[in-house]
Amino acid sequence: MMHTRRWQDFNFYLLVSVLVLVGFGSAMVYSTTIGNNYPGKIWSLRSQFALHLIWLGIGATAMIFLTLFDYHNFQIVARWSYLLMLALLGYTLVAGNISMGAQSWLIGASGQPSEPAKLLLIISLAAWWARRDEQRSSWLTLLGSLLIAGLPLGLVLVQPDFGTAMVIGVVWLIMALCGGMTWKHAAVLALLALPVLYVGWNEVLQPYQRGRLTAFMMDESQVESVVDQQEREAVQAVFYNVRASKVAVGNGRMFGQGLLNGTQSQRKFLPVQYTDFIFAVTAEELGFVGATAMLAFIAVVLWQAVTVAARARDLFGRLIALGIFAMLLIHTVENVGMNIGLMPVTGIPLPFISYGGSFTVTVLASIGMLQSIDMRHRSLAF
Repeated sequence: MMHTRRWQDFNFYLLVSVLVLVGFGSAMVYSTTIGNNYPGKIWSLRSQFALHLIWLGIGATAMIFLTLFDYHNFQIVARWSYLLMLALLGYTLVAGNISMGAQSWLIGASGQPSEPAKLLLIISLAAWWARRDEQRSSWLTLLGSLLIAGLPLGLVLVQPDFGTAMVIGVVWLIMALCGGMTWKHAAVLALLALPVLYVGWNEVLQPYQRGRLTAFMMDESQVESVVDQQEREAVQAVFYNVRASKVAVGNGRMFGQGLLNGTQSQRKFLPVQYTDFIFAVTAEELGFVGATAMLAFIAVVLWQAVTVAARARDLFGRLIALGIFAMLLIHTVENVGMNIGLMPVTGIPLPFISYGGSFTVTVLASIGMLQSIDMRHRSLAF
């Protein structure tokens, strides 16, 4: 009787949307990696597409496990999971592999500890606010949450991985706003942050890093006015990448050029097209209709995350759902935005669509957490 009651609350809208998006993603990864595979060995474990399917399998297993697992148990082990997260991020700085300028990987170019760290941080923050439910609006609670988020954010910035740092910042902000932070708190913190940001921008960031982050606010006529050579070269590189992405998006028109027929993607004009610029590939090969349909299903997932938060029976579950919503939202906005030149190019993958790895496993595990919360939003007392 109890198990039947649980499954009556299973969120099929969420599951179907995720399955459709995984289908979209698999098709796009196949299209963007088939040219990189060994001839005649598409299904070989050496091919990126086969590896993507393996990561999807691992992620699906995590999703099923977490769906069946009572999410309340994570509140008990939240402190240990937080320490595990810090240990992974710290070890990455010591023994991690360097790829694309960041020391962020432990297992080739697919195992990035900062990805599961996002979900572990969400759980840790939710547990912190849940334990201090009656003092949610106090300065001590707010500053404690800021410290909890600040430590992993600092470790990620040292790598340096600005995309993940952005995600952590947005996740903390949305969870804080829903966890008890008042507008007075926000105003005071904003004023205190201004000098820190000023010093960080001018004294900590390298010129090429500033160039990558500010290029989207310039037009090509302003490039030569950039004084520092490293910053100017970084801006030029970003312009080249974004120009190719915009051309791909425009080439798609209404119905696209067809799978495996994109000129920009198949001729490899797009950089890291199976992760960072996969939205441009989708728009080019599936057109406006296909890209819009894909974004519509992501919107359904986001809507369901908010719905799960609204139905959650406790603060812990509500904040986990909102943290997952924030993570998926900023990943989507940033990835699509940088593909069309409206956001800085930070290397953030598109949820459910980009090539698999630790991010894909983390996203599917997050869906399992949402299902676990939704299936337990009603009391089972009889």
